[in-house]
Amino acid sequence: MKTAKITPLTTQQYAKISEDIYNETERVIHAGMLAAKCVQHPEYGDIILISSNQGGCLMIHFDPKNLR
Repeated sequence: MKTAKITPLTTQQYAKISEDIYNETERVIHAGMLAAKCVQHPEYGDIILISSNQGGCLMIHFDPKNLR
């Protein structure tokens, strides 16, 4: 199993990271939140970006180096 780190993002950071998503594999919109899963992001690897319409943004970054 991969380990994960949750990082809060500013709206500007979220916009910059989401511009670089080329390999989006899944997107879910639910209760005013958007979650997008990306594999092989050029800088962060496997990530999930989450944003809400209240302006909160998070990135879940999976570290492939720490596989069990």
